[in-house]
Amino acid sequence: MDEALFSQVNRLQVEEGTLEYGVTGKSDAPALLLLHGIRNTKLLFAPILPRLAERCRVIAVDIRGHGNSVSHGSFSFERIVTDLIQLLDAEQLEQVTIVAASFSAVPAQMLAIREPKRVASLVLLDGGYYSLGEVPGFNREKVVERLATTRFSSVEEAERQFAERYGTRVMPEGWMRDELLKREDDSYGYRLPREAFSAYFKEYSVHSQPELFQQLTCPVLLLLADDSLLSKEEQQFHHQAVAHYQGIVKQAKVKRIQEAQHLLMVTHPQETVNEIQDFLSK
Repeated sequence: MDEALFSQVNRLQVEEGTLEYGVTGKSDAPALLLLHGIRNTKLLFAPILPRLAERCRVIAVDIRGHGNSVSHGSFSFERIVTDLIQLLDAEQLEQVTIVAASFSAVPAQMLAIREPKRVASLVLLDGGYYSLGEVPGFNREKVVERLATTRFSSVEEAERQFAERYGTRVMPEGWMRDELLKREDDSYGYRLPREAFSAYFKEYSVHSQPELFQQLTCPVLLLLADDSLLSKEEQQFHHQAVAHYQGIVKQAKVKRIQEAQHLLMVTHPQETVNEIQDFLSK
């Protein structure tokens, strides 16, 4: 699986373990650092990796707690940022564009503030412009409990349910294998530990928006899913959150992909790549 998508898969020693990431594309091309969503792995980007690699050097990471990266110890956005700085150093990346999905859009912005000369621009895929705790109906404890106790009969069953939910079969067979862990009763649950779910959702729920957003200086593309698929209350919240973000991050460009769900790279890979490439070319 990894061999088909990446020219090499590297492991880097970080605090409390290792960080795994895949590399593909042209070695002398502009670098893209891809950060996946909660509970996923670097393989979430499988539908868009080949096209991105045509023009860029692409590095896709298993974020701490996910996939084949360190799954114990402490979990925080600051720790993610520290891991990623070590990765930039190891790969001798002087400058990157970060493409961050969902929850990882927050540490992506933190990294851009910490290393302003190394982060050329940000592409935030339907995340990072609000605090999760403010979303109507969101209950952190219930969500953590549901995800920590989710079980599948097999990897194939998990992938079938994912394909059904997102109405697409663009993901390669076996892509969820590193996302899941076989339990003692032979069922499969998410590999991300409960304490990581809890810690990451807590940080996403309470992160300080103005303090974070006001320090951003690089160009930003906020690429959004189609909020007409949400409830009226959620639509109103997200419209206000986008307006608030644009009010602070004046350089942010906001685009929306019609009919796209939250995982844009899965439901609308072609459109997602087109928007990323258009943004990078300007």
